[in-house]
Amino acid sequence: MTGIDSSKMSIAERARLRLHELYRRYGYSRYKMDKFEEYEFYLRYKDFLETESIIAFSDANGRLMALKPDLTLSMVKNFRYTAGCVQKQFYSENVYRSSKANRMHREIMQTGLECMGDLDVYQLAEVTLIAAMSLATVSDEYVLQVSHMGLVRDLMDSVSDEDVRKDLIRCLGEKNRHEMKAICEEQGIGRNVIEALETLISTYGYFDEIIGGLEAMPLGEEGRNALEELRSIFAVIDESGLSEKVKIDFSIVNDMTYYSGILFQGFVNGVPQSVLSGGRYDKLVERMGRQGGAVGFAVYLDYLDLLELNESKNDVDVVLIYNQEDEPAAVYRAASAIREGGEEILIERNIPSRMTFGKVVQMVNGVPRELSGEEIAALTKTDHETAQRR
Repeated sequence: MTGIDSSKMSIAERARLRLHELYRRYGYSRYKMDKFEEYEFYLRYKDFLETESIIAFSDANGRLMALKPDLTLSMVKNFRYTAGCVQKQFYSENVYRSSKANRMHREIMQTGLECMGDLDVYQLAEVTLIAAMSLATVSDEYVLQVSHMGLVRDLMDSVSDEDVRKDLIRCLGEKNRHEMKAICEEQGIGRNVIEALETLISTYGYFDEIIGGLEAMPLGEEGRNALEELRSIFAVIDESGLSEKVKIDFSIVNDMTYYSGILFQGFVNGVPQSVLSGGRYDKLVERMGRQGGAVGFAVYLDYLDLLELNESKNDVDVVLIYNQEDEPAAVYRAASAIREGGEEILIERNIPSRMTFGKVVQMVNGVPRELSGEEIAALTKTDHETAQRR
């Protein structure tokens, strides 16, 4: 049996295989899970989910079940803490979500990883590096954008009103300097904090270029620790040679109820939305009654379908045309010879309409012969006229 020719696969299929190989090289094992979970479980953590509705149904025992809208929750639920160790697992599964735009249900293919347990800075740096390398398996034209909720939370420590905090987080994510400043002034937030938040909104670039501005901010212990953590993470990124692909962007923010540290989003040229997202979510682990910390990310393989539009790929390499008079064994021999050459082949009596192909081969007196462009056009026209008469 011949090996798999990855050039015949879609971009998403190739990426999936390469990501599995990458994660295994870094010591991650495959995690398999069921498609269903009890509905009440997701309802309990609904504010963590990226969907407004959960697809539910009753099973044969009358239990209300749900199609999985998220994979991280199930992995944390089944995580068992071991002091001094981390658990490294990757997954490749479908999730089921409702679109916020039109509320239609979607099946989304995800591949990603989770690192849970006694996390240290090295593990955080390694996951960040693997996130960048994951994007590199998809395209040479990519960027990984990095943020840190510890630094954001430190600057908002003086804001006691939770709703105000959420509004400021939203403004930071939208890079809305005007509204953020208005909220701060209305709430009587100090000028030094306002200026620091304005610095975060305007910060974008390579770590070495922006670290000076971040160090000048009025940070407490948590903020300074976050900066030191970023410094160590980017030292590893520099060692890897990928520093030109990783940038700081504090508009990447998330719910402080769950996310406690580094955050990242990944983009590839040709796809208008992020194809990778993740971060550290110790607070979710704590809320679910587990010890330790957790960091991970997901790659949204379905989004890579948009890249297929930029690839010129035929539906099939070869169409083999035969007649009723041709011996099946002769057709099989001809097709086998073509397949052994590494080409995809479709065997038909006529050329299918609305299909792209590389070439057409026709059985003539039991012998395969490649047709010219003019012969293909004439054959296609004849087939079309025959179909009309029918």
